[in-house]
Amino acid sequence: MKKIAFVILLFSVCNLFAQNNRYDIKSGIVEYDILGTTNSKDHTFSGSSILYFKDFGNLELFDEIITQKRGSIVEEERNTYKISKGKIYTADFNDEIIYSQDLSIDDENPIANTKNREAFKEMGAKFLGNENILGYKCDIWELGEYKIWVYNSVPLKQISKSLGVEQMQIAKNANFNIDIKDNKFKLPNFPVKAIDVIITEGEED
Repeated sequence: MKKIAFVILLFSVCNLFAQNNRYDIKSGIVEYDILGTTNSKDHTFSGSSILYFKDFGNLELFDEIITQKRGSIVEEERNTYKISKGKIYTADFNDEIIYSQDLSIDDENPIANTKNREAFKEMGAKFLGNENILGYKCDIWELGEYKIWVYNSVPLKQISKSLGVEQMQIAKNANFNIDIKDNKFKLPNFPVKAIDVIITEGEED
């Protein structure tokens, strides 16, 4: 379940170069529906997520809830992260802890790193044209098994396929260049621990 959920997280982790703005829009709130299918008719998942950002994405919070069904077994998982001041904070609701680390390039999913036209071209992504989503004209890009629809660097739709799993995340509401209250960017009141500290502790053990 966690693997499926965190694949979807790449939908929002983009433009990770500190010297650039993450988005070409000052602020926004985007709500998404999540739908997924697998090779098994008895294994499906669905959910919803919401993205808040301001200061062109230098402050961002992404929150998703996914429900997975395997036959009669139903599991729910929540994934939340916050980006602020060059760091990403990921909330683990099972262990009630927040992991922090420096924002960096995602080597495994290069399409997650940047969402502007120049970056897509450099990665070898194929431009498929344009499509309106919620009235916003999006550029459509394809790279490998991923397709992504972006409006001013903000993803409004994504379709990905991996290991027999196909998932789609599509915006159902989107509002841009609006005032967003600071409380929208609050994480749970869990203790914060740096990833590099955890790795160091593991090596010492």
